[in-house]
Amino acid sequence: MALVAKDDTYIEVHKYRAGAVIGAAVVALFLQGFLPKYIPHAELLELPLLVTVYFSMGRRNAASGLVLGAGIGLVQDAVSHLPFGVYGIALTAVGCLATWIGYRIDSDLALSRFGVTFLLYDVERVVIALIRRFLLERPGPFLGRYWLIGSVVTATLAVVIFPQLDRLRKS
Repeated sequence: MALVAKDDTYIEVHKYRAGAVIGAAVVALFLQGFLPKYIPHAELLELPLLVTVYFSMGRRNAASGLVLGAGIGLVQDAVSHLPFGVYGIALTAVGCLATWIGYRIDSDLALSRFGVTFLLYDVERVVIALIRRFLLERPGPFLGRYWLIGSVVTATLAVVIFPQLDRLRKS
């Protein structure tokens, strides 16, 4: 008598067109660097986070989620005001969690995309706050209204942008 339960659910792993991940990451990093200079409060948006979450949840491969998060995070560090490695660490954690969540929920539903992005935005902010507080000894605001607004705005943007990124999937 076997004590192992058989799970017949099928988890779809998405494949993307050549250059889609790199192209989306470059566009997100470019916009992340230039939008705050021209649009007030655009620093609330985390476009590299959206790319990391989308492709990590779609591929459902822990290694690629980690590498994607680390790569995008380190490039974001190069164009940000934070010390090198802060976004790299934060987006590596986000990429790993997004892959794990992608295994467990249907990531094509708008509500799940909103909820996951809302949660992972906050995870990224908590990791950055902990790094700043304990490793860099630069305490700043931990939680607040600004974070909540950023979470809602970024998660809402995910619901709008993720269907556009769905077009990059191979059929």
